[in-house]
Amino acid sequence: MQVVVRVRPMNEQEKTRRYFQCVFPLDKKRLLLVDPEKYEKNILRANRQHERQFGFDAAFGPNSTQEDVHEATTAHLIESVVQGYNATIFAYGATGSGKTFTMIGTKEQPGLMSLLTRSLYDKIDEETDTVQLSYLEVYNEVIRDLLNPSAGILELMEDEKGNVRVPGLSSVRAPNMNRIMQILQEGNLRRTQEATEANKTSSRSHALLQVNLLRNNRQHGKLFLIDLAGSERASNTNNTGQRLKEGAAINRSLLALGNVINSLSSGNKTRYVNYRDSKLTRLLKDSLGGNARTCMIAHVTAASGHYEETYNTLVYASRAKNITTRPTQNRPSSADAGYAEALREMRKEVDRRSGAISNSMNQLSENNRRNGSDRLKNGVISTTPKKDGARGSSLFTQLKEQYMTLSDKQKKLRQRLMRANQESYEVSMGRTSKIAILMAWEKQKHIEEKTAQSIERLKADVSELEERAEALVDTRRKTEKSIRKNTELMKGLENRLRGQALSKEQTELVDLIVRMSEIEAEKISVRNDLALHDIIMKKTDNSMAKLHKYENLAERLIEGNVEESDRLQLEQEYRIVKNQFHYHLIPLKNIQSTVSWNTELLPSIASPVSSKMSSTDFPLDQTFVLNKKKKQRDSVPLLPTLQRYHSQDLETMSDVDLDSPTSHHLPPLNAF
Repeated sequence: MQVVVRVRPMNEQEKTRRYFQCVFPLDKKRLLLVDPEKYEKNILRANRQHERQFGFDAAFGPNSTQEDVHEATTAHLIESVVQGYNATIFAYGATGSGKTFTMIGTKEQPGLMSLLTRSLYDKIDEETDTVQLSYLEVYNEVIRDLLNPSAGILELMEDEKGNVRVPGLSSVRAPNMNRIMQILQEGNLRRTQEATEANKTSSRSHALLQVNLLRNNRQHGKLFLIDLAGSERASNTNNTGQRLKEGAAINRSLLALGNVINSLSSGNKTRYVNYRDSKLTRLLKDSLGGNARTCMIAHVTAASGHYEETYNTLVYASRAKNITTRPTQNRPSSADAGYAEALREMRKEVDRRSGAISNSMNQLSENNRRNGSDRLKNGVISTTPKKDGARGSSLFTQLKEQYMTLSDKQKKLRQRLMRANQESYEVSMGRTSKIAILMAWEKQKHIEEKTAQSIERLKADVSELEERAEALVDTRRKTEKSIRKNTELMKGLENRLRGQALSKEQTELVDLIVRMSEIEAEKISVRNDLALHDIIMKKTDNSMAKLHKYENLAERLIEGNVEESDRLQLEQEYRIVKNQFHYHLIPLKNIQSTVSWNTELLPSIASPVSSKMSSTDFPLDQTFVLNKKKKQRDSVPLLPTLQRYHSQDLETMSDVDLDSPTSHHLPPLNAF
């Protein structure tokens, strides 16, 4: 889960009360919280720690804009939704901390709901994609439809798969951006808001905007935007009557949310997570612990009078950083339509033949019984042992069930191997780029201290990638061993099944289930191959984008219609983009084959493929080792001569590897 913090500037009321600033942004990721007691002359707490630092994925100061928050934290989630993933953004914090302003905004400064939907329309294909909106609020544990007030009170239900649904919730098609803004304005006007002493426009309910992306009229991706009501202290708000009841309901639901965050962030996978204490936590179940890429925007105020609320919010946000979600790409139901139809036909055929076999065995038993009765009547007692047909049929059925169980286990093992194969491919490509950068830097005789620190960080990244590559190789070895062992067991069961087959129908049934197992293996192998091709194509598209940018800069420099100051900046940008393009191409040049590990295990191609190494299978004894043998260095393509820059420009000019989490710390590599 991505967790960011936004600090609200002090308002006129807080300044009138002579509150002072107690939250200070240190950089783009860290905040310093100062306890107001630090400035009080209290000798009993003189040795108490009054300052505490908090680190997050991003931190925004009081002067940050809506566009700053959108571009740095949530813009990339739109790309995930377009690719078929689910994404969630929710605002968390005390009352009056600026949550509604960030999510909804104003006409002059639109919030994330407007900015995100606008970005979504910029990326979708309006001919094949359709956007639908649903807007609801949770007020005093009651769900209401903000787009259709006449719907009354709605219920929250779960289907047989555990997915949370709100039956009766309206869904409105949004053909363009103007319609989206109209829908949001209508919904916001119907939302419950009242004035309190802590906030003149206090939201008295939790609001959830659900954006459904349909592709060819089928569910493709979902985006959830949630504006939570703020926690309240009755002593601060001086609420009475209905406002006091609303505050109690808000605090109760937020307490349930805090308990869920504590359970998920504990790291104990066996710990029970209670989502059922509140309708809010049930709605956020998939966002917090399920299949969604989630961004939590915690809001605090810089005023010293709200220190306790600010401290609690930052603590909860720090715990939420430990929550891990496992988003998976949504697959349309039509993707496996052909295969599902074939499986249905096979199952019908299996049932038909099983019925025919049962009838045959019953007829055989009846004939044996009649023959025995006839022989007894004639005074003839047979001493020749006969095969028990019913017992043979029972053994055949047991062997068939064992074979099907092993087939399901084999499928799961192949899927595990497929996931490891894809991760290994990405690790190896990133590792190749980073090693090439390090090899180029090693040729420099004079390296500044700041540059040396960046190089050490990059070396640490390479070491982590190599450790991960070794772990993936170990996973591959163990998984392939299990697959081969299962294959031998299934072959033995197949032979026993063929030995127990008493009729032509049973023999055909054995052929059918064996073929089904082979088709399943081939299907997973094809998926694995396609996934590897997709990784390569994405890397290629990224390189092509840099190539187009490189060509545009070159054309502008060749034309020469720029001033001298602009020309120097263009030349600098030209050198950086050229290096980016170069280092993005290195992993693509090293790709020799895209045959997946699953495909190599297929009997039809195992022998020819085993004689050559796959591009994603890097032996451990050939791993790059920095500052070691020269023959290992020779395997890396030589890089152009580097030109040194002043140390203060390193942070701003470095972007040689966008896939690296520390790319903004790397020094520039100049190939111009």
